[in-house]
Amino acid sequence: MGKKHARAERNRNDGKGVAPAGGEATAPAGIPARDIPLTVVSLAGALLTFVMLWGLQVDDALPYCGAGSGCDVVQASPWSRFLGIPLVLWGCLTYLALGFVALNVKQAGHRTRYAFLLASTGFGVSLYLAAVSVFFIKAVCMYCMTSLGLMAAAFVLSLRGVRQQVTRTYRVAALGAPVVLALAMHASASGWFALTAPADPALAALATHLTERGARFYGASWCPHCQQQKALFGGAADQLPYVECAPHGPRGPRATECEMADIQKYPTWRIDGRSIERVLMPSALARITAFDGELPAP
Repeated sequence: MGKKHARAERNRNDGKGVAPAGGEATAPAGIPARDIPLTVVSLAGALLTFVMLWGLQVDDALPYCGAGSGCDVVQASPWSRFLGIPLVLWGCLTYLALGFVALNVKQAGHRTRYAFLLASTGFGVSLYLAAVSVFFIKAVCMYCMTSLGLMAAAFVLSLRGVRQQVTRTYRVAALGAPVVLALAMHASASGWFALTAPADPALAALATHLTERGARFYGASWCPHCQQQKALFGGAADQLPYVECAPHGPRGPRATECEMADIQKYPTWRIDGRSIERVLMPSALARITAFDGELPAP
């Protein structure tokens, strides 16, 4: 009777997906070996982020993502990259990992745990980035919002079987992972970990010369070409005669000085009454302003 009772109990546990002592949970009765709904959502997200990644390489390649659009502003912000890698690539890899788990991990317990970890992390980070877009960047990217919706769907789908297949400790850890990651991303975007290279003396001298000549460099914090212009000066960028035209974000009121100067495009250089609406190499700025110092080789 004891052996029959133990065997019957084991069979009931197997039917519920409960692992026997020292073993792994098997797929509960009625649960397919592949998670097709999660696979579909994951592949849709991977396709979306791949298209976004391709759009980063080709100007104006995506609808509603032209220069000055919400998509362009978000993609040019400090939050668009993490560890030097575009966030859309991180998102694409997350979707692909979810799709792999949904299709190839047959063991129910493993599949539930991995999917829950990936989906909760992706959804939490997506929520954080949406909040950043609205409250910090003050611009909304349609493609990013679509990805948020897909991550939300993946998260909901990943919740199936979590209570039976995932321990409470693992659930807490999986839900805490996006919080830790979001804090790291915020610190990185805010420049807390940035190592500022020493300013090149020649470029610093040119920046001082531009200020003394009364030159002005008009730009916006969200303008990618303005960031490119600053990058040409490296550590001496802080010494440029820069005027921030969008202190309240791309949709907020512009700075009075920019309105009075009738600045239409970013970046705009105003030198001796002449407006130049493009990025200028240090050598070109030196030539235009008759700087007689020696510049580093390009």
